[in-house]
Amino acid sequence: MRICLLGSGSSGNATLVVAGETRVLMDCGLSARETIKRIKAVGEDPSKLDAVVVTHEHGDHARGLTAISKALNVPAYISDKTLEACNLGEKMKDVRRGAAITSSEHFEIGSMRFNPFAIPHDAADPMAFTVVANGIKMGMAVDLGHINSVAAGQFLGSDALIIEANHELEMLKTCEFYSWALKLRIKGRLGHTSNDEMARFLREDFDNKARYIVLAHLSQNTNNPDVARLAAVQALEERAPLFSADAKRRVSIAAFDRPSDWIEL
Repeated sequence: MRICLLGSGSSGNATLVVAGETRVLMDCGLSARETIKRIKAVGEDPSKLDAVVVTHEHGDHARGLTAISKALNVPAYISDKTLEACNLGEKMKDVRRGAAITSSEHFEIGSMRFNPFAIPHDAADPMAFTVVANGIKMGMAVDLGHINSVAAGQFLGSDALIIEANHELEMLKTCEFYSWALKLRIKGRLGHTSNDEMARFLREDFDNKARYIVLAHLSQNTNNPDVARLAAVQALEERAPLFSADAKRRVSIAAFDRPSDWIEL
């Protein structure tokens, strides 16, 4: 399995997962043009994309759905509630439906098995996923108010984890760009994961198996990549003090404006 985060942040999220001859785009929050550009930039052929999987309807995860589906003629795996919440109107005809997914049933795309599960987020039918191919497991949840026991349980045994680290609480508190109502939404139980919550998960509930931990969906206004990475590394060091060098190697940050390096599993 190979994984590349094409971009992750409030401006758009898209992750390319490759296993054998199967290529799946998880979320399509970038424009179709930018998505195609970044897929080419990491050495892949957009025309070989097999499917798009959509986690929920918010624009930074589903903005490019109709354009990508039409431009590349790829099927969309999306729940009924999420598709309805996208409010596509006349553009609905441009979406080629792969399957109406639910958070309680796994599905397969080529050589990949997708295991969806419900997550705490303020959307119609938000989901996160683990993906298994050839004995390798990846877990991804990049929009959730907190990492609950369901998510922690699903992540067990993962070889790579992509988890949200959206904001630093003090930076959110003092951010002059956000209204008080927006701040309450972001830090709420159905909002976004803070650095503190991400670190708590790594310290208390993480099984310490994943060789790669990618921190995703960092806010440009209320987080700092160095601060987020330090929180993750310190949490791992507290869990396993003898392996501090290993902790530093395992943690990386996804950028909003460029693709990540490939994760090879």
